[in-house]
Amino acid sequence: MQSVALKLKQSLCACGLSVAILGFAPQSLAITVEEVPNPRQVNGGWVTDMAQVLTPQTEAQINEIISKLEAENGSEIAVVTVAETAPSATPKEFATSLFNRWKIGKKGQDNGVLLLISKGDRRVEIETGYGVESLLPDAKAGSIIQQEITPRFKENNFDGGTLAGTKAIIVALQTNEPSTTSPNTNVPEAAYNADAPSKNDNAGIPGWLLAGIGGIGGIGAIAYTLSRRPVYIEPKGRSQSDSWFPGRFHCANCKQPLQHLKPDLLLPYLSKGEQVAQNIGSIQFEAWQCPTCSKTLSEPAFHIRADINNLGEFSNCPKCQEYTVIRNEKTLRHATTFSDGIRLITYDCQYCSDHREEEEIIPRLPPPPPPSSGSSSSSGSSGGSGSSGGGGSSGGGGAGGSW
Repeated sequence: MQSVALKLKQSLCACGLSVAILGFAPQSLAITVEEVPNPRQVNGGWVTDMAQVLTPQTEAQINEIISKLEAENGSEIAVVTVAETAPSATPKEFATSLFNRWKIGKKGQDNGVLLLISKGDRRVEIETGYGVESLLPDAKAGSIIQQEITPRFKENNFDGGTLAGTKAIIVALQTNEPSTTSPNTNVPEAAYNADAPSKNDNAGIPGWLLAGIGGIGGIGAIAYTLSRRPVYIEPKGRSQSDSWFPGRFHCANCKQPLQHLKPDLLLPYLSKGEQVAQNIGSIQFEAWQCPTCSKTLSEPAFHIRADINNLGEFSNCPKCQEYTVIRNEKTLRHATTFSDGIRLITYDCQYCSDHREEEEIIPRLPPPPPPSSGSSSSSGSSGGSGSSGGGGSSGGGGAGGSW
């Protein structure tokens, strides 16, 4: 028996919303994990849009960039939208069950990620396989949701939020892979004092703690330890960091905790380029002051800390050297199972208005895998049986967020 949600999607595509559909009871939106079609078995893609929130162009672009990631390092990402996750107890439970039913990721590597969007629950879940928890820890998954996805969803921009979230996940999974499209987060060194502290904010963490990063319990312990450990910085000067766990700032001279100052006190000491970076979110500047040592310092009597957004949307401008370039993509020709596609990438500096363009080949889509033995070959079936990739598993790692 075909799922109600899949029938709904087919009817919407054919003739729009009918009066009979409007009359359905709320219970008709309920869906089980078994009823979600597996896109790898349906069309060889990575997206199942049961909630009908994505345009065909966005769905095609997401399929393209995930296929490129899989070709590079074997990682897999499934993107699923549903109307709601009932009768599951929670969207998180639904995500974990769906991940393990589809076995997202390669067998023995567990290198899969599920991005689940429940429109009715107004909830996003990122579920991670065991093998990617060191590249995409719970805290980073949560930051992707909060910074890239839910702000756009609040504006009903499901295309933008889903695409931005997928791109950010891909950047995280490319951490250990050489990539020409990796973000350049090197803020000009001239903006920082020579005696500024090292960017390695993880110095001093016990080796035994880092060794346990593969386990869920180890991830939680690391997050807790890093967020509470003291980070010593000079009472006056500048430093930068892209750490997900900045810790608690202390004065390098007297060892006392630093006080966080209001943003308006910092603004006069930022250059125009830095102010633009602050406004677009590529860098977050903060002022930290030692209540003791600041009494003997000249203005500004505080430390300026720059936290770099390295999720992949921003980069340095080759003309003005400011970290104010926004990267956008547009598909000129979609890839198919028979031919490559073409993607236009634009780089626009929000400070000096420098504009650059380049074209990139989109690898052709892989052919749909043959149906596994014992599974129905009809695309109208549940589509949820079998594996999306080859045998990955999740123990519940990841994060969630609401909008």
